[in-house]
Amino acid sequence: MTTGTTDNSSKDQHHHLPHLHPNIIKDSSAGGAGIIAGELAAEDEGLISNAQLKSHSYGAIQASSSEDTISSADDNGGYALPKRQLFTVISSLFMAAYLAALDMTVVTTLLTLIASDLKSISNISWIATAYLLSCSAFQPLFGKLSDIFGRKNLLMLCCAFFAVGCMICVTDSLFWLVIGRFVTGIGGSGLTSLGTITMSDLIPLRDRGFYQGLANVFFGLGSASGGMVGGLIADYFGWKYVFILQVPLAVVLGVSLYLNLNLPEGSPGLGAHGVDIRQKLKRVDFLGSFCLVSSLMLILTAASLGGKDIPYSSNTFIALVSTSFFLLGAFGYVEAYVSEEPIIPIHLLANRTILASSLTNWFYTMGIFTYLFYIPVYYTSVMQFTATQNGLRLVPNFFGVSIGSIGAGIYMRSTGKYYNFTIAVGILSVIGVIRILCISPEIPTWEQFVLLLPSGLGYSSMLTVTLLSLIAAVPAKYQACTTSIQYTFRSTGSTLGVAIASAIFQNLLRSNLYTKIYALVPDKDEAAEIIAQALANTNYSNHAPTALIKQAIIDSYANGCRGAFWFSVITVIVGFATSLFMREHKLHTSINRD
Repeated sequence: MTTGTTDNSSKDQHHHLPHLHPNIIKDSSAGGAGIIAGELAAEDEGLISNAQLKSHSYGAIQASSSEDTISSADDNGGYALPKRQLFTVISSLFMAAYLAALDMTVVTTLLTLIASDLKSISNISWIATAYLLSCSAFQPLFGKLSDIFGRKNLLMLCCAFFAVGCMICVTDSLFWLVIGRFVTGIGGSGLTSLGTITMSDLIPLRDRGFYQGLANVFFGLGSASGGMVGGLIADYFGWKYVFILQVPLAVVLGVSLYLNLNLPEGSPGLGAHGVDIRQKLKRVDFLGSFCLVSSLMLILTAASLGGKDIPYSSNTFIALVSTSFFLLGAFGYVEAYVSEEPIIPIHLLANRTILASSLTNWFYTMGIFTYLFYIPVYYTSVMQFTATQNGLRLVPNFFGVSIGSIGAGIYMRSTGKYYNFTIAVGILSVIGVIRILCISPEIPTWEQFVLLLPSGLGYSSMLTVTLLSLIAAVPAKYQACTTSIQYTFRSTGSTLGVAIASAIFQNLLRSNLYTKIYALVPDKDEAAEIIAQALANTNYSNHAPTALIKQAIIDSYANGCRGAFWFSVITVIVGFATSLFMREHKLHTSINRD
């Protein structure tokens, strides 16, 4: 089904493939280990062959196959474009990564200011949540859509969404600000995932890791500088200019890509050939897309607001989680049995490397984002650091992430290998999070600054390695799909990880406070007031009535953070274990995978 019409023989061949994935997914007795064991058995018995994998029609262009060649690759040293044009496009994609990451964090320092200006303090969380929700929920769609409509067209659309969303944010209405952030998130998610997908159309796998490492650095720069940039612009011009000034950047980015992203004949990024827009629209899996996006929106909303705006025991929270799982199951059924061109072909998860890489990404991201969230809480509540002292101790982590991202790319470019490297950085990550678990108020100052370096270096290396392993494990026509799979696991992992860790932290903090404060304060009403203040303000210990109560609050926060750190250690260890199931695949030196 690589064109608007379907070849009967290929369709018959597809329908006679062994449908292992529904049985694997529905095997409730197996759990995660069963999924891996089932896949290994399928591979060992030859039930899922490379020929069958390649025969499935996910590709975008007519007669797409692993034997197709890109017309200009040999003339450009294995790359898809001449060097000058390639440099311009890659630079634009790096800027897209920076802009999307910056917009994630640019409002973090402005939430109180904006909410106060709009007189909506009670709904402050939606200003930040709206962008993250749409960014995570829509990210999985862009791989398949770009295979149908072409990378350039989708990138132009995402630039338009980003610019329009920022313009909507220039408002005096909280409702329209939230809508604007949601629209901007759709554009930002596409810029991130499509940038990664498009680089795979341009760069050989052997060099792909190095460029991905650079892209990760730009993404990290955007995330790290968002708060500072937002604060400076708001101080000098007002918070609305934070959004106004992003509009021309999105326009310039779109124009640059429009003029320079001219993929050569044979590239999977060109989209479907020889069909009009109506035929392309018929190929879009609207039902599967609706189920997936709705499921992710609901579960991410529950994860973001659960325990804070929505109690875990409330009917609203239970309904959100139940409906999201129902829609996720419906998505699996639609992709497996209904859709002829699934938005994310579930059968690819029967590939050992794809499944292992995806789970590695998922668990690592859960663990890393947990400690990134709770290390500052520990520094503030237990070690009594100011915001400036806290921020300075997080700066070295950026250098660890940069070294890991680029170092992984250099290693893979020079050796063409990644499996042993994955094991090495995995061990480094595990050691790093165990050291975080052992943190105490007596930790030396120098160690405070380097505490996050080992795990940050290991995590950033893992991101680069798992992306390359996913792409290398399948024919070129699947590279957009597998990239979408990685971003889906990564975005849901970060949100769910912080949500689960938050539940652990809150429960431990509350139980510790109740035990310790009621033992120290005979008056129950006074004790209840102290507990309420301590739960609401991490710095309340500085205003505690006595030294004993202050220490009890500090110890309670320390135990709460330690529970979150235990969750981080467990998830990173599980992520390391799943990475061992990846296989070494060839990293080609040309876009044409010969």
